[in-house]
Amino acid sequence: MLGLSLAASFARAQIPDIQVHLDVTLSLRGANDTPSLFQFYDVMGRPSILGLSFYTQQGFRAYAAEKLQPLPGDATNDPFDEYYFEDEGIWRVGKQYLPFGSGKILHESALAARGDTNLILENVPIAIALSDGGDGFERGVTGRIGSMIGASIAYGRHFGIAATSLDDIRRPEDAPGTGRGWMEAFGVDASKRFDRWTVRAEAVNFQKGETPLDSNTTLFESAATFEPVRGISTTLTVTREMPDRVDFFRLSGAFAVIKRVTFEPMIRYRNGSLYDIVAQVRVRF
Repeated sequence: MLGLSLAASFARAQIPDIQVHLDVTLSLRGANDTPSLFQFYDVMGRPSILGLSFYTQQGFRAYAAEKLQPLPGDATNDPFDEYYFEDEGIWRVGKQYLPFGSGKILHESALAARGDTNLILENVPIAIALSDGGDGFERGVTGRIGSMIGASIAYGRHFGIAATSLDDIRRPEDAPGTGRGWMEAFGVDASKRFDRWTVRAEAVNFQKGETPLDSNTTLFESAATFEPVRGISTTLTVTREMPDRVDFFRLSGAFAVIKRVTFEPMIRYRNGSLYDIVAQVRVRF
């Protein structure tokens, strides 16, 4: 009996507590130049995922998330959105989203080693990642310094190619894919909450395109979110693409239907013409 008791105690000590995460978007999108599409991803490039995470006895965290539907513009065939091992807030190794800006404009997932610290400048967080996604994919160094106000840099190859990036000015299926993108990106961003309002601004400059099709581009974006009560919010976002002077206006909302379920409509205009209109339901637990 003592042996069985010890074996059971050892088994309980060795089996980690696994947590399951589900984030599913059911989206119906209409556009002025394409037929209506039903999809399991957000028009702003957020995939639906099923994730698992657990902590080791040493306090390290492992996480993996699989896409329920591949984003059509992604060049990679990897079914996983992320998979990594980390000491939270200190380091992370594996496939992950690279630190850059607010994550609204440049939002790339790649194999990388990341470090986070606020010891170099007191109370000023710094995140740096070295990535290598392979030939034709993201490779180099990315980083961000700052909290509510930040500065970011990306230096290397093929940044901006993912279907999760630049969705403020394009649809996920329009991502350029392997071998394209830019070698350098520089950004500044800021956000601030005022009572029921949250305002955000960001500017990103992309330089040294990989091909003649990837000309230098700068995006300026500002957004204001009003949240009158918990679970209900409306956001107006304005984005300008330079030097082509293309303007995008986007009005979106998030309305809690029941616990863990929200209705998220959106309408977007490009230079005054309807670009797309979306009705989607997001389920999270």
